Amino acid sequence: MDLYNKVKIEVCINCDAKQSITESVSSAFISKASSVELCSSMEFDGLTPSVSQIIEARNAFKNRKGLMVMIRPRKGDFCYSNQEFQLMKSQIRSAALHKADGVVFGVLRKDDTIAENQLNELVELSIELNLVTTFHRAFDVTPNFRDSLDVLIKVGVDRVLTSGTRWQERQPAVEGIETLKEIIYHSDNRIEIVIGGGINKHNVAMILGSMPSLDSRVSFHAYSGVKQNGLVTEYAVEELVKAAQYELNYTIGNRKK
Repeated sequence: MDLYNKVKIEVCINCDAKQSITESVSSAFISKASSVELCSSMEFDGLTPSVSQIIEARNAFKNRKGLMVMIRPRKGDFCYSNQEFQLMKSQIRSAALHKADGVVFGVLRKDDTIAENQLNELVELSIELNLVTTFHRAFDVTPNFRDSLDVLIKVGVDRVLTSGTRWQERQPAVEGIETLKEIIYHSDNRIEIVIGGGINKHNVAMILGSMPSLDSRVSFHAYSGVKQNGLVTEYAVEELVKAAQYELNYTIGNRKK
């Protein structure tokens, strides 16, 4: 499949960092990142960026598809009031207007299961606006990943971000490999699994090499793992891309023997 001709790497961009959005997104672009996820307020695990930040990122990522915009109106949990939900829809429209390629969101009920009715509205709106949809790590809050995946697939979500570990435990993806394998198996290529949580050039090979199938729709999402001294750099992104690609080629070679 196309995915395994080249491993997809997504770079998470903190709009409020000391480094300019132009510099950080340009580093991802030059180093052949497949996509970027644009967030503000990473101290709160990412909120919706401003219009000016989306415009700056779009200019820096040029005409390449893959500018994903976080849609999260406040910090805290993922159970939203009707007023907050309407704001999310407004933010999705704004992201599309300013030439984002996709949006990233998550909506849950008070019992931490996926709020299917709200999710369906967000996905339908995104489809109307020609936006790729990603369900963020609110997925890792839900009590049953199989049930949650089934809901996401039923509603038509394109991608889901997960570490394979419980959100509350703040564990990296390397601690969730067995669960990730189960998630990938259960997804059965019906949704792209975006693996995130401490991804870097040192552990991406182990995670990729552990995946159950080379035909699975899997990509990687990195934040701190593409930084040097707190800054997103071309070198750091390139090193992650190369590490993933090297492991891919190695794994393909061994599995053909």
